[in-house]
Amino acid sequence: MQDLIEGSNIHVMALAYRVLGLDDARARAMAAENLTLLLGTLLRPLHRATRRLAFAALASAAATDEATAGAILRRAREAFALPDKRYPKDALVALIGAILARWPALRGEREQPTVFRKGVAA
Repeated sequence: MQDLIEGSNIHVMALAYRVLGLDDARARAMAAENLTLLLGTLLRPLHRATRRLAFAALASAAATDEATAGAILRRAREAFALPDKRYPKDALVALIGAILARWPALRGEREQPTVFRKGVAA
């Protein structure tokens, strides 16, 4: 799998990301094993469709344990500073949201959910 992720052909890399993003325990385990390579996808130039597949692979890896999810979350937050206008920030927000929903302990102070209730007049 590592050879596919590091492949020079975009179609080969996309295949690897598609496999690692599957909803399967084996895919999640392989995604976590290749975390260092997958983290690089957040900051390197990729086609928009390929990047979305890589985000799915990262979400799959994040589902394995909290430490892995924390590493992905830190790198995903760094990716917001990228100046690329075509970077799919909406998909990045979705990735971060999925991680924070799965691992609430990783939420920052400003990321805690707020519930507003209608006041009851006395």
